[in-house]
Amino acid sequence: MSEQEIRYFATIGDDMREILVEDGRLRIDGEVSDADISTLPGSDRQHLRMDGRSLCLFARRRNDGWVIELEGRLFEVRVEDERGRYIRELASHAAPVETRREVRAPMPGLIVRVEVEEGQEVVPGDGLIVMEAMKMENELRADAVGTVVSVEVAAGQAVERDAVLLRIE
Repeated sequence: MSEQEIRYFATIGDDMREILVEDGRLRIDGEVSDADISTLPGSDRQHLRMDGRSLCLFARRRNDGWVIELEGRLFEVRVEDERGRYIRELASHAAPVETRREVRAPMPGLIVRVEVEEGQEVVPGDGLIVMEAMKMENELRADAVGTVVSVEVAAGQAVERDAVLLRIE
């Protein structure tokens, strides 16, 4: 790889493209492209010239990627350089993924209601437990899809901060 060569991987939906920038030239999946993009000063509007066409697009940064609006269509795009991609792949193989999660008490309080039972499927946003702390009721909700494998508390029980309330797999 030359000093002037930078390799990127762009993912649009489920479609990944390898983009190589070499001495100012662009190769997409190995083929030389005449694509050129420039920013219009003072805006998030971009000007794209590609395959003999001239297009305007809007690009907004979001979380780990970009949202691109082009010709009335929205595209979510994630771009990684070669080094970042390599590090991510190493990290994903470094340790097994923990599938069991514990829901813990965020503060000391009293369990008012347990809204799930063992074996119940939950999705993000489902209510799990209602606890009272400092004269306020707080509902703890699921943050991922899973199955309740154990409920460790019951209504009327006092708990300390960080106590395990239930486990989800």
